[in-house]
Amino acid sequence: MEPNIVFSHITKTYRGGVTALEDVSFSVGSGVFGLLGHNGAGKSTLMKALVTVEPPTSGSIEVCSFDTTRQGREVRQCLGYLPQELPMYPSLTIGDFLHYMGELKGVHDKAQVEKVLIQVEMQDFAKRKIGQLSGGMKRRVGIAQALLGEPPILVVDEPTAGLDPEERVRFRGVLSRYARQGRTVLLSTHIVEDVHQLCQHLAVLRKGRLFYAGPSGGLLHQVEGRVKILCLGDERELADLQHRAVVLSTTYEQNAILARVVDEEGRFSQPPVPATLEDAYVYCMGGKSHE
Repeated sequence: MEPNIVFSHITKTYRGGVTALEDVSFSVGSGVFGLLGHNGAGKSTLMKALVTVEPPTSGSIEVCSFDTTRQGREVRQCLGYLPQELPMYPSLTIGDFLHYMGELKGVHDKAQVEKVLIQVEMQDFAKRKIGQLSGGMKRRVGIAQALLGEPPILVVDEPTAGLDPEERVRFRGVLSRYARQGRTVLLSTHIVEDVHQLCQHLAVLRKGRLFYAGPSGGLLHQVEGRVKILCLGDERELADLQHRAVVLSTTYEQNAILARVVDEEGRFSQPPVPATLEDAYVYCMGGKSHE
């Protein structure tokens, strides 16, 4: 099956010589695909290049076989996009806002607005003004406008950041249901749990470079059988440990510090514990001390 999105050797350098992306290449097929990375790793820059907001300095991106630089109009017709910050008009009702966004997209079927409201579980709030909505409800309106026209590819940038657990679960449900209809959802996030729940394939960006791309199980394989929990007496022991092993996380108890580490060289006698995708991700990012 042909991939729906192909990134080929993408580099983005801003004025002043700051390089946000360097030689990034990977492809995205159908289903939910996760793009992981710390804030500042280059995820949003890559998303902006994908949706034709900012062209790359070099390299190419193909969306449904259209080139984002030479065929921007055709690319935009294939995409639904929810950026990190979506400007909205607080005085408009949800229904009016979605009708307005539909007109901008060339979607004139009024039934489309009702359909996307049902998809995001907002059909009972169509007459409520944007300015009266909670943060989670605004994000649902944001995903609703991205779904207008039933685009084959949905691009969402940090959609669950700042949301409570209930709204995050709701959002994951919307994305999963949309992808099950044979479409592509590209989820850019730094929240590992979202990727763990939704994505069978992912890419990891680290400081503007591609660190990993492939099945989520392949990322997990890098730490399987090597994650251990060590009991430490104080902060000095923790500082020493960080020089000898990759520390994934720490838990402070009454008289001890429990450190979750990757034992790369078999230095510690403790038995390994089951590894998680978050363990693998933190390991890729350089461990707890990296943050």
